[in-house]
Amino acid sequence: MSDYSSCVSTASYNLSCLSSVGGLRRAFLFTNVTGITETAGEITSIDGSGSAYTFELRKNGGSSLTETINNSLENGTLYYQQDAVLVFHKLDTAIRNQIKLLAQNRGIKVAIEDNNGSIFFMGEDFDGGYLSAGSAATGVSFGDSSQYSITLSAFSTDPMMKLDDTLANVVSGITIVA
Repeated sequence: MSDYSSCVSTASYNLSCLSSVGGLRRAFLFTNVTGITETAGEITSIDGSGSAYTFELRKNGGSSLTETINNSLENGTLYYQQDAVLVFHKLDTAIRNQIKLLAQNRGIKVAIEDNNGSIFFMGEDFDGGYLSAGSAATGVSFGDSSQYSITLSAFSTDPMMKLDDTLANVVSGITIVA
């Protein structure tokens, strides 16, 4: 018989007070990450050079971050897929040009800040993530959104990690561009 004692739960989870909201606030796209340090499942240091560019998102604008656990008993595999859907309202040339560059990139590393102030990191494994889908739409009526919507995807051997402090306190050698 198999021994699964190394992968048995080691703690209980109890409900806490309601204090969480959905949605995303910002995405930070990195140009050159050379190392990540984690302690107890949280990122304590992101080292590199170059810049992290800030992409602001509307608080109720349709942006989201989802992690899917992919577990195959048939193949004996387990991996995690992170998908950040980023919505940019108004079709303009500046964001169009950035989306074009992202679509060509196969090594995207991105930190995503949610509306609770938590920051999650995507793209640590397998040389980073990529832009897996996108669209530009004008809407039909005056009240419809005119927007770009892109999906940044990454695969990982572990669940995505949260930063243990603010981005400014965690990055080293990287300039955060507002």
